[in-house]
Amino acid sequence: MAIQINSNSNYRYAIVFASRAVADEWWHVVSTSAIVKFSNSIRRANAADSLAVNGVATQLPWQGGRQWSVIPPLHFADHISENSSPIKVSSFAPKSPYEYWYCPLLSDSNATNLVYISRTERTRFRVGLTDKGTAGAIMIGSDEIVITLPSLSRSIRVTGSGQVILSTAPELGLKFSDLLSKFTVGPTLYKDGQSLDTRELFYTDDGEEWELA
Repeated sequence: MAIQINSNSNYRYAIVFASRAVADEWWHVVSTSAIVKFSNSIRRANAADSLAVNGVATQLPWQGGRQWSVIPPLHFADHISENSSPIKVSSFAPKSPYEYWYCPLLSDSNATNLVYISRTERTRFRVGLTDKGTAGAIMIGSDEIVITLPSLSRSIRVTGSGQVILSTAPELGLKFSDLLSKFTVGPTLYKDGQSLDTRELFYTDDGEEWELA
């Protein structure tokens, strides 16, 4: 983060966070502040190459000192509420990054309402904030969300045994951070001795890393 980046007459600072998740929480607070001058003076930035010294908050030289270029922005995708996207294993996960959430019910009305993991099939889900009127807002880890398949008027829900299913009633209390880290997969499914190349999706406190593709 960079503070007072538009001013040459005030002190400027770069702030480094332990992770993007922590930065997002902080950014959400300051960017929605009622103090317009404060929220407008801060922006996301890549401070890695611009710190004068190591630390959490570092003052940058101002106009009267050495001339530093403006900190360049990071190139990463924000997670936008109500966007539609496949959900896949994180690119940083040790396993194959080509495993996606898949709902056969979308194309086969006789299929079960279970959600699976597949390397050959994928389903686009709409992930949005539970609060109405928030389409287009940036989602952060602490936000409560709902994961839906609009064409079927169904939402993701978790059963008592942890199975992930499609239901007319969404899972309550599901947070965006849960989507990214609290789902895991079961063993490969077989039929007549042949692998179906699919596995069931489960909800657990110790899940795997996922991302919106």
